Amino acid sequence: MPAKVDPVLVRGPTTTNILAGLNTGTDDWTVPDNVKKHPYFVELGGDTSTMMSALEEIDRRMRANHDHHLITCKKPHTIFGDKQVQAGFVGLFKYKGRPIVATQPGLYWNWSLSHHWLGTKDVTEPIDVAGLTMAQVGQSSALVVEDPENRIFVIKNGGFAVYAPNGRFRVLAVVDTLDLGKTCAITESDGRVLGWLKDIHHNNVRVATFLNVPANNIAVVQKGNTMLALPAGQHVLLNMGTTFRQFYTLGERQAMIKTQPAYTLEGVPVLLTLNLRYRVVDPILLTASYDSAIQALKNPAQIAVNGVVSRLSYQQFMRARRVGGDVPDIDIVPWLDAFKAECLEDLAAHALTYGVEVLAFDVMDRALEGSLGEDLERQAEQVLRNQIEATQVEIQNRIRTETQRGHLEISRVKADQTKTEADASYYASTRTADAEYYENLKRAEAAAAAAQLQAEQEAKNILVLAEARQKEIEVVSRAYAAVSSEHAKLIQLEELEIEKRKALPQKTIYFGGAESQGGAASMVSGGLAFGLGQGLNTEKH
Repeated sequence: MPAKVDPVLVRGPTTTNILAGLNTGTDDWTVPDNVKKHPYFVELGGDTSTMMSALEEIDRRMRANHDHHLITCKKPHTIFGDKQVQAGFVGLFKYKGRPIVATQPGLYWNWSLSHHWLGTKDVTEPIDVAGLTMAQVGQSSALVVEDPENRIFVIKNGGFAVYAPNGRFRVLAVVDTLDLGKTCAITESDGRVLGWLKDIHHNNVRVATFLNVPANNIAVVQKGNTMLALPAGQHVLLNMGTTFRQFYTLGERQAMIKTQPAYTLEGVPVLLTLNLRYRVVDPILLTASYDSAIQALKNPAQIAVNGVVSRLSYQQFMRARRVGGDVPDIDIVPWLDAFKAECLEDLAAHALTYGVEVLAFDVMDRALEGSLGEDLERQAEQVLRNQIEATQVEIQNRIRTETQRGHLEISRVKADQTKTEADASYYASTRTADAEYYENLKRAEAAAAAAQLQAEQEAKNILVLAEARQKEIEVVSRAYAAVSSEHAKLIQLEELEIEKRKALPQKTIYFGGAESQGGAASMVSGGLAFGLGQGLNTEKH
């Protein structure tokens, strides 16, 4: 069975165990010893881990005490019988005001006029018949039970069976400790769940309170002047002198607070809207004075604001309509930062005495109260409007000036660009002309050098040809001189004559005055003359 969990007392960041022996009835999930001493009370567990074994144990004790018996002596049948008991169920009889239980499945005959058949019951459901009470629950569930002496106890993740011939054990409720129900949720103003709380009532009297505390949250309960902080988890309160006080979260939270009028040096009432970021560090200390952290912060926040505002002038508040300023002003941010810093210091010191740590203090809005405040606000709005208009005119003039400067700069840039382009064009044309001049100069020099080389080569060729011709003539002359026959010499002379005539123009009429010498030489010469004449005659026709 679950052991009894000691609650903890929270003081700032540390936790200490609650003083031993302090009977608060908190987180007591065990069966009281005086209930366990009942002769016919059997708790499920150990050798009696099932409901059937618990009924058998009660029957054994009753027989041992010669107090009749609990389990019927009737034997079940498989064919005949008008009363049927299925597996997982028990059959219930009433005999002279006492319960009789049929635990074995089968068919039963009831021929006795003193045994009244009450029907069958599921062993997993609570049963309360003629002084016999039995019930069991699974994990995360709990039974709220009242004993014959009106004492309340809770059994979690277990069960029991008991026969009370004098008095009655009553199962008041079966509670799922992990899901107490949406209607039992306790939330913050923004809808976030702080925890779940469920009260169990009997005869219009609260007999037990179940708590389910989420992670990073705390539940505070109180008995007399002693307060306990219960950590995250499932808890139960059985002592009627121990009452629930409040759920708290240990995480950071933000809250908007509107202050009461705070008066400046001139007596002008100022209303501020504050945004506070805080966290609870000592739930016990907070619960001793307030029911919530917001309640604990309102009064210290008002005191801090009054202390700071009373030292400031009206102009410091209304120089800008909104926090941060609609019109740029170097004097706005410094005083606002100083205001927030000073208020945060004062508020943090006050709030810490109530177990709340203030992490940030911001001014979201401010306004003036009353007719005086409305008049001053209208004046401030007019001044602000004039400042805005003047600022807009100044901005427009600045825009026009900057625009003209921009145009002038554009014109200057374009002029520089045109000049650069002209310089580039002139430089390019100059480079082109110089290139063409040097190209023509190089071409002329190359042509002159080529002509000179050609002339030199031709001269060399002429000399070579002349030398070759000279050698040829010399060779021919020597050859001619070597001819000894007169006839061959005449032939050579005629060949020279023919060559001479070939050198003359084509239409030249040549008359040879020398006497024909006849023979072969004259025939050669005559043939050549005839050929020339025929050519002239052909051209005429």
